[in-house]
Amino acid sequence: MHSLFKIINKYGSKKNIIFGIFIIIVFNVILFPKFAELFLGVKIDIKSILDVKFSYTTTMAYTLFNHLGKDGRNAYKLSELLIDIPYAIIYGFVYTFILNSFKKLKNYKALILVPLLISFFDLLENSGIIFMLTKYPIKLAIICNLTSIFTSLKWIFAIVTFVLISTNLVWLIIAKISSKKHIIN
Repeated sequence: MHSLFKIINKYGSKKNIIFGIFIIIVFNVILFPKFAELFLGVKIDIKSILDVKFSYTTTMAYTLFNHLGKDGRNAYKLSELLIDIPYAIIYGFVYTFILNSFKKLKNYKALILVPLLISFFDLLENSGIIFMLTKYPIKLAIICNLTSIFTSLKWIFAIVTFVLISTNLVWLIIAKISSKKHIIN
C-alpha cells in the first residue's frame, strides 16, 4: 500500500491531471462512440451497451448480444479489450490524482482509493462482458448476474468519487474566497 501512495504522489502532478482529463475527454468523445465504426466498420449504439446501464438482467444482456449480430459482438468485445480496459485504468488514476491534490482532507488516504475501486469493478465488468461475448450463444446467467453487480458497484463508486471531487472543489473555492476577503479587510 505504501508503494501505491508513492506512485500516486510521484505522478499526481497538475500537468498529469490536466493531461489525464484531456485523455478521458478523447475516450468519451471520440474513441467510445466511433471505435467500432472507424476501425471495424460496425455501428453500435453506445447508449445500448451494458457498460452504461446501472444494472441488467440476463435476458437484457443476451437480447443486446443477439441484436448486435456477429460483427457487432466482435466489435463490442474488441472495444472492451482495446478501449474500455485502458480507459478504466487511466480514469482511476486521474481521479485518484485529483483527490490526492486535496491532502487537507481527514482520512484522505482512504478516500483517494475510491476511484481505484471504480476501476477495479469496471475491469471485472469488462472481463465478464468479454467472457459472455466469447461464449455466446451459450447463456451464462451466473456470470451475467455477477457482471451486472460489478457494473452497479462501478457506478456507485463513480457517484461517490464525483461527490468527493465536487465537494472538495467547492471547499477549495470557499477557502480561496474566504482568504481573499481576509486580505481585503
